[in-house]
Amino acid sequence: MTTYNDEIFEKQTTPHTAELLRYCGKLAGSAWDGEDLYQEVMLKAYRRFIRWPDRELSKPYLYRIAANAWFDVCRRRKIAFMPELLADYNNLAYSEWNRHDVRESLEYLMDALEPRQAVLILLTDVFGFSPTEAGRSLGQPVTAIKAVLHRARTRLKKAAERQLHWLEGDGAPQATAAHRRSGKELFESFVRAFREADMTAMFRTYRELSGSGITIDRVAVVRGQAWFYFKDPDGNVLMVSTPFRSNRSNPTEQEEQ
Repeated sequence: MTTYNDEIFEKQTTPHTAELLRYCGKLAGSAWDGEDLYQEVMLKAYRRFIRWPDRELSKPYLYRIAANAWFDVCRRRKIAFMPELLADYNNLAYSEWNRHDVRESLEYLMDALEPRQAVLILLTDVFGFSPTEAGRSLGQPVTAIKAVLHRARTRLKKAAERQLHWLEGDGAPQATAAHRRSGKELFESFVRAFREADMTAMFRTYRELSGSGITIDRVAVVRGQAWFYFKDPDGNVLMVSTPFRSNRSNPTEQEEQ
């Protein structure tokens, strides 16, 4: 019997089936072995979909699952793993990444970017701000924002290609409890940094949030205000609003029911 989850999974993966099957065949060296690899990839993708239903199964994500699955096959069979076979993955355009692809790479590869670059990637490619809105929130001209974004996206993609063998939940860096600040303190620090257009502080507190298992689920911009939706490891959501730029002492906080 087909379930709702099955329908959603099929809807997300069907557009990529032909290309993914071809890619699996290229990795495995034959259509026959490629079919087996493809079945393994789809099984892994489905398990991840069930565990993280909000995580869209984009083409880059499926290719990354395939590459990691083939890497595991090579390790089990003790055969040579040839990185040049991953060329198709490396040639995927950055425009094909969705916000989940960007956020995962950004959180894991934060050291690859300067604070200013990381913050602009976060605002535009994860939170959905336009370059104009990002410039207005940070007090910078849109031309400068676009130039930095171009360099940052190129740098992030290259860094992500070098760190291919990592997937959400498989070795993501986690801070120990002894080094974690409280979630409330962290997201207040992040929103305060946003309000003050302090990119270095935004960069630092976002890293701490990620390491503590807290995600910024989404950001909505309504009538000049940015509404941040934070989600803790237990799935609880807290909503914090703040003007783009303001000298008010504290952002308004309320818990989403």
